[in-house]
Amino acid sequence: MKVTPALLACLATAVVFTAAGVAAPPAEPPTGPVAEAEPDDVAASDTAASDPAAPDAVEPAEPELARAEPMAVDSEPEPRRVYERSSDLPDGGPFPERGNGTWHVVPGTFAEAGSGSALSYTVEVEDGVQVDEHAFAGFVQQTLADPRGWISAGFALRRVDSGVPDFRVRLTSQATARERCGFQIPVDVSCRDGGAVDLSAARWARGAVAYLGDLDGYRRYVVNHEVGHALGQGHVPCAEHGAPAPVMMQQTFSTSNDEINLITAGSAQGGVVPNDGKVCAPNPWPFPG
Repeated sequence: MKVTPALLACLATAVVFTAAGVAAPPAEPPTGPVAEAEPDDVAASDTAASDPAAPDAVEPAEPELARAEPMAVDSEPEPRRVYERSSDLPDGGPFPERGNGTWHVVPGTFAEAGSGSALSYTVEVEDGVQVDEHAFAGFVQQTLADPRGWISAGFALRRVDSGVPDFRVRLTSQATARERCGFQIPVDVSCRDGGAVDLSAARWARGAVAYLGDLDGYRRYVVNHEVGHALGQGHVPCAEHGAPAPVMMQQTFSTSNDEINLITAGSAQGGVVPNDGKVCAPNPWPFPG
């Protein structure tokens, strides 16, 4: 090859570029299969998305929200009844309204309790009146044998179930009690008529306003009060304001002298009750101690 001045100039230029560090053009890529390098950090979800054969990604379930229970709304308590008078029959459960007008003796006897004038009594229930007869008879018997009762007044009381007793303590339906005790004053009451002591089943079941919350106390009162009549006792008023009411006070009506006068106005009650403002505390016993 003939070296010309132009060729020499080109060679000199190439040497200068190489010495200056100018990179040569990249080599041609090799031919043939080349392994694909795996990326250093690829999210699993991305891998799954790029691979059509990968299973569908499961998205995390949303946390289940607690189901709100409906708030309980407290129902408004029914207002407590305000009784117009203490003689009103209190609210309560059912009671025998009618019977047959005849009575039968509840079997059972009890030895004489107390000392003094000996008297016998039976415990009876009006035919047609549904009640636990033995529970009723036991309650009457226990009340009359209590030392706070009439046996501390010089009486000896004995329960019998045959023969002719000195008096009879009878549970009597509302209608029959109204017939026997009167209803001119429109109040359910118990009474003594001759040798029969009729205890109103309405009052036995419901009690009296003066004894609200103490049905047993009222039952003891009505037994002692009506048997007191059979023993010759009459009605008496509240004698001392705030003191226990005398058992012969008409506590079914009220423990207030003034209210008893208001309720019984115009009706003879076998005693004089003054309008003096005195009010006693309920008391079921002749001798409360």
